[in-house]
Amino acid sequence: MSLFDRLPLLGIALLAAAASAGCESKSKREFNAGCQSGGTNRSTCACVYDRLETHYSAQVMQKLSEQNVSQLDLPADFGEQMLRAAQYCQSR
Repeated sequence: MSLFDRLPLLGIALLAAAASAGCESKSKREFNAGCQSGGTNRSTCACVYDRLETHYSAQVMQKLSEQNVSQLDLPADFGEQMLRAAQYCQSR
């Protein structure tokens, strides 16, 4: 099979990869980017975000991502939930 014959298959694979990458919310992508910049691996960062989103809701996580860093209004138990999520995700 020549490269020319494989182009449609390659195109479908690239389209699927691009579509799946676009499925993450903007808030999750931003969280993951910040988390990974701190040295944590991608799967752990995604796990922590998913645990936080399950606890708070996608809407709350979206609102948190839109806040100005100098004026964060975090839920009262956010630090505790973040720690629990990180411990859970790192132990898997």
